[in-house]
Amino acid sequence: MLTTERHQLIIDEINRRETVTLQELINLTHSSTSTIRRDLSQLEQRGLLKRVHGGATQIAKRHEERNMTDKELRFQDEKQEIARLAASLIADGDTIYLDAGTTTLEMIPFITQQDIIVVTNGLTHVRPLLDKGIPVYMTGGEVKSTTFANIGVNAVKSLERYRFDKAFIGMNGIDLNYGLSTPDPNESEMKEKAIHLASQVYVLLDHSKFNEVSFAEVTYEKSIELLTSEKAIQTISNFDQFKEKYNINGGL
Repeated sequence: MLTTERHQLIIDEINRRETVTLQELINLTHSSTSTIRRDLSQLEQRGLLKRVHGGATQIAKRHEERNMTDKELRFQDEKQEIARLAASLIADGDTIYLDAGTTTLEMIPFITQQDIIVVTNGLTHVRPLLDKGIPVYMTGGEVKSTTFANIGVNAVKSLERYRFDKAFIGMNGIDLNYGLSTPDPNESEMKEKAIHLASQVYVLLDHSKFNEVSFAEVTYEKSIELLTSEKAIQTISNFDQFKEKYNINGGL
């Protein structure tokens, strides 16, 4: 097989599946490990993919974001692991902020604490919280069609009325040089405001969010804790550097 044909096969497979392992590409192209490693290095240099531990993944545009349905299908077991860990940190009587997103949504079935109040900007979160008998306050503002999140000036204004014991924040990317980020500046502003209003802040990140940089930075001036999974700990090659820079709690 010609190099150009092999490269096209690799790109097509990654675009179809988003993430592929080294062994899958070896089987697909009937090539040696050294050949595929060299191919991935060349394609990464051309900006056509991103190498990860044990394979490669699709490069997402910094300002684009998957819709809620697509997100729900990605890394479900891992998100449940992180969600279970996050929910265990809630105490009876807490007032909490649940950011919009699929990992924070996964927290709700694991919440068993009593006498808590939840504020959220996630439309998808309201019904399951009410079904559990948990009082819910919804932020105002524009509804984002892809993530069903309240965003914008009115959403930020409505959030300013509250104070939280704990905030659980979703994030699209974390990078050692560029910090936390998300594709939408409006969502970034909501996350920053929630972080400012909470006594304790937990950012929920599956392994795919590490070494990723999205369009809008999320800044903060207080200590935060990152909640992640065993998979992230095991597969992120520079995870120890993240651990030194951020307060990380991961794996059950």
